[in-house]
Amino acid sequence: MTAWAGLTALTTLTACTLQRPTVPPTVEHDPTLPRLAAGGRLLHGQALGPQDAPVLVVLHGGPGADHRYLLGLSALADAYRVVFYDQTGSGLSPRLPAEALTVQHFVDDLDAVVQAQGGGRPVHLLGHSWGAMLATAYAGAHPDRVDRLVLAEPGFLEADTLDGLPGGGWPGWRVVLGFGRAWLAQWTVDPQGDPFARADWFLGQVFPLTQGEATHCPGSPPPLTLWRAGAPAFQATLGRMQRDPAWGRQLDFTHGLQAYSGRVLFVRGACNQAQGEAHQRRMMARFAPVNQARLETVPQAGHFMFNDQPQASLAAVRGFLAAP
Repeated sequence: MTAWAGLTALTTLTACTLQRPTVPPTVEHDPTLPRLAAGGRLLHGQALGPQDAPVLVVLHGGPGADHRYLLGLSALADAYRVVFYDQTGSGLSPRLPAEALTVQHFVDDLDAVVQAQGGGRPVHLLGHSWGAMLATAYAGAHPDRVDRLVLAEPGFLEADTLDGLPGGGWPGWRVVLGFGRAWLAQWTVDPQGDPFARADWFLGQVFPLTQGEATHCPGSPPPLTLWRAGAPAFQATLGRMQRDPAWGRQLDFTHGLQAYSGRVLFVRGACNQAQGEAHQRRMMARFAPVNQARLETVPQAGHFMFNDQPQASLAAVRGFLAAP
């Protein structure tokens, strides 16, 4: 037996004897999952805290992540009705093909949640990363439905702030090899009849690789723990931007923002040099001076400040929401 034949046989035997990886089912296929029914939409999510308390809707990042890594914010449920949900095409919410997902679709999802949970009152929005960009777009589209905004390190808001982001450069061998291993391994995933399973599994493997060292504190890997990554949401947004940079440059999350008069808190991690203070202040200028936007820097925290320094981050949010 040649060495190549032996390696092939060993690989085949290993693939047959090891359990094939899977992804968990989404909310429409698992009746035990918590869910939000909003405006005819079904989403994986939950609402915590007193029903008569002010509503705070939490928006996860990605695009294509889910709200699992932000569940530490449930500590705010002692004073607020805290609403978490996975955006369509992400986490354990239903999947749609990438071509059916648009920024407007995500805004409409959020509006359905706000209308169902807000009881006719304006709500607070807290968005992290991509979620902060989505919260900004919603405040411009529905300014009367938003009380206060907490924006934790949005990536960009329009072409000018997109140009202000540093270039990616060569990703390095660790990232290249990680992508390669994940791409090969995705073909061992048991899709169990789910056409999105393999792409979601692949994205879940490479998500940590996309966070460069400049985004977090030295020695602290980015704590992104997901139930299930959402390839359709990623492909419809960041993936499309990579394929078509001109499309990305025409995105404008600030449209209509001049009509929003509520207060805004920007939160950043002191260790994140990829999206530093100067970049955040450029985006703050899209709100000032009418909205009294201010910036809070969390020491010893990176892009995932709510995971790195939960107590300090929660204190900043509490103080902002409770201020007269």
